[in-house]
Amino acid sequence: MKSPYRFLSLLGLSALALAPLARADEPPATPPAPPAGEHPHGDRAAMRAKRLTELTQKLSLTDAQQQQVKAIWAASEEQGKALRDDDSLSREDRRAKMEAIMKSSHDQVRAILTPDQQKTFDAMPPEHRGHRGPPKGDGDAPPPPKPQ
Repeated sequence: MKSPYRFLSLLGLSALALAPLARADEPPATPPAPPAGEHPHGDRAAMRAKRLTELTQKLSLTDAQQQQVKAIWAASEEQGKALRDDDSLSREDRRAKMEAIMKSSHDQVRAILTPDQQKTFDAMPPEHRGHRGPPKGDGDAPPPPKPQ
């Protein structure tokens, strides 16, 4: 009587052990990479236009201010491209320089705003955090339930 149960359990264990091998020939389900030179999250120009529209709505930017913001962002993008193409820097150095470029761009945009616009601008989250959600520890999310 033990023989059929042993056989069935051995057969079941064999099937479980071989299941991953049955899918080994299938390619992994990963999203296709964007073509060379394109941003992984979409068109950079469209992203900049959306950001400018949001700033214009929230800060009531004038046409002159909009043109200045575009120029600041274009200059920082060129600096970022040059930095990404520089293979002589370590990853940490490249990251630090990119953060400096972003801070400089932020400060330049802030400098062209009126004092009232600056107050609103300062209350806005930084641009580079936008696609990642709020930073951890902001207190927006409720605390996790306590285990019982």
